Amino acid sequence: MRILIWCTTMSFGGGTRLLSNLLPAIARQDDMELIRLVVSSQMQAIAPFDELGHTCANIEIAYFDGDIQSPEGTSFYHDCHVVYYFWPHQMKFKPINRPTICTYHDTTILDFVPPFTTGTYIRNYWKSSKEWLEHTTSVIVPSNYVRDRIISHFGSHCQATVIPYAIAPNDVSSGSIRPEIAAKLPPDYIVYPANTSPHKNHYNLLLAYSRFSQRKRLPLVLFGYHTDLLICEPPNWPEVPSIATLVSLIRRTGLRVGEDFYALGYLSDQDIMPVIRGAKALIMPTLSEGGGLPVFEALRLKVPVLCSDIPVMREHLDHWNTTEKVAWFDPESPDSIAGAIEQFVANYDHYKAIADQAVLHAENWDDLARKYIHVFRRSYLKYYGQM
Repeated sequence: MRILIWCTTMSFGGGTRLLSNLLPAIARQDDMELIRLVVSSQMQAIAPFDELGHTCANIEIAYFDGDIQSPEGTSFYHDCHVVYYFWPHQMKFKPINRPTICTYHDTTILDFVPPFTTGTYIRNYWKSSKEWLEHTTSVIVPSNYVRDRIISHFGSHCQATVIPYAIAPNDVSSGSIRPEIAAKLPPDYIVYPANTSPHKNHYNLLLAYSRFSQRKRLPLVLFGYHTDLLICEPPNWPEVPSIATLVSLIRRTGLRVGEDFYALGYLSDQDIMPVIRGAKALIMPTLSEGGGLPVFEALRLKVPVLCSDIPVMREHLDHWNTTEKVAWFDPESPDSIAGAIEQFVANYDHYKAIADQAVLHAENWDDLARKYIHVFRRSYLKYYGQM
């Protein structure tokens, strides 16, 4: 089978990590003749996709910023059986003469409209999403919750196949914190790995941390796309609107960089697991998620977890029988977050013992890849009227 993965937009963070693990897993499966990944040139400096082209002989990587309907765009799929759109969000649907599959990761923008977003933008986003959901041959979603939210927004005719991607990391034993990263870390810390999109809820987390009585003994470590901008000092305000809001909050609450919190910016894959392993705990205050992979990475590393009590995270944790292994809080309440952290620290030995006993019988990337390939094959047969 020959597959084109078209991904000219993506979330920097969980999205890039998911694709960088899923792509080689698909390529490793039987009867995969070619996996061609097309990504935007912007991603070349951020995600290690070039390296993936050297891991499997049947992987091709191309950087392209044009239209899939253009002559050059068409050349990417002319010899492929199916086209898979890994990240359709904020990308316009373009009909092509091939079976198409997309993963609709979440309904975050529709459920948690970012501050200062216009009605025109949301209407256009809704229309674009509707086109994807109604016109691709098959739609994949990561949870029953996301499937139900799609039906709520777009109608029961929008059906999707649920393939959870809340899975365990490949290897939790290798790698240590590199000296240049270790130099930026405090001795003890609570970590939150996420980009700075508003739904990641850094605002309430930082507000809660300003009320945490032991924040200097156990500071917060943030890493992910744009988190390094949180150390900006006015009048040198960051240009990213949501970051400027967070910088204002940091100044207003008196949180101090290098004492109460540390902001590392975007980390490479080789650094993520060691930084999580070195934490006293991982906190996940997100308002909305597709999969919440860091929670499972932490549990696999025996690192205690504090997590937003939201349906999608309950579903993922229940899927792996780990619901009772984390400390829950209301992500929309800074007081609930702060209270959970205080209670967690006061009873740390208890939570650490629970984490140490956690057994995560999670599927690996090859299991996930086989489920995706099954959908690809069904889509091919469906498109050509063979089922």
